[in-house]
Amino acid sequence: MKALVHTLGRVCVTVWICFLIINQTESALGDTDMESYHCMTSLDQGTINWTNGTVTVTGKAAPIINPDNIHEADPGAARADANRRLIEILKQITIYNDLTVGQFAAGNDDIMAGIEKTARDAVIIRQYYTSALDVELTVRTRLLGGFLQLVLPDEIRQIPKINPDILSETPKESGKIPYTGLILDVRKLDFDPVLYPVIVSEQGGTIYSAVFISREFAVQHGVCKYMCAMDNALQDPRVGSHPLVIKGLRTSGKENTAIVISTADAKQIEQSTERHLFLKQCRVIFVTGN
Repeated sequence: MKALVHTLGRVCVTVWICFLIINQTESALGDTDMESYHCMTSLDQGTINWTNGTVTVTGKAAPIINPDNIHEADPGAARADANRRLIEILKQITIYNDLTVGQFAAGNDDIMAGIEKTARDAVIIRQYYTSALDVELTVRTRLLGGFLQLVLPDEIRQIPKINPDILSETPKESGKIPYTGLILDVRKLDFDPVLYPVIVSEQGGTIYSAVFISREFAVQHGVCKYMCAMDNALQDPRVGSHPLVIKGLRTSGKENTAIVISTADAKQIEQSTERHLFLKQCRVIFVTGN
């Protein structure tokens, strides 16, 4: 009995020390990814951060009883629970129109295997042990990179290097500063972030879609970036020092995943020959305000 009490005492002390170390580390590092201007979607299983392209979940596990009849924390089960939650969230994400990742991956073992790998590659950002040896494990995975390579439409292909002569075909106005990116203000529209949004004109002409996007940039940086504050979007390096700012008129398409812009704004974009470069490189920010 004394040995059992001694063992349990050591376990509790160890757990408490781990708790202190983990929480002190979190306090020192902070959570810089959760800035106020980040666009977040909260679901039952966890949270999608559309601004930095990450998904965060917390897995939980009760203690187990080992062969010596002693309760032990089970971080492995907490990790397995976190992986399951991650997969569920990833499958709920909309690619475009009403097509979700889960629907796209249905029946495709390779894509499902890639989604499961995305969950397994998630980084542990927090561990919490209670005095009862329950475990909470918070992990975070990236949407950018391998995951987008799996789920972005095949029509988004590699665009060859743009010939500089194309950018000089149309005479530039004297003293005019070339645009370095595009900011689309959709704060007043009923629009929820998707992996592959499209911009069209009032006449239905395509302004931003697979035709203009190079897969290399779409996979590594996302088709666009979502932000919830215009001031922060204007200062974001993604759109450079002189972005073109326009407003969305309304949404269109299935599930409202396409943004309609005015004829005048569409013409302004089309007359900017530098658009070939910044659209190809996905230098586009959607300001959603939520």
